[in-house]
Amino acid sequence: MVERINLVLLRTISNELELGMITSILEDNDIPFIVKNYGSGGYMRIISGASPFRTDIMVDEVAYEAANSLLEQISL
Repeated sequence: MVERINLVLLRTISNELELGMITSILEDNDIPFIVKNYGSGGYMRIISGASPFRTDIMVDEVAYEAANSLLEQISL
């Protein structure tokens, strides 16, 4: 049986510093996530190291509460 993952939006961010902080916190706490870029944001991030477009950080619905709680503790 295949386990279904229901992705939900954790945060929408618009700068690389915040992206790095959030993804590091999630990685340090073993919370899987997906970074969803808009427009050509993914390509821009690869080429220039930054994206001028917004970025969504998605987590599994099951992990949302834990992830959100971690980010609220540091006011992100």
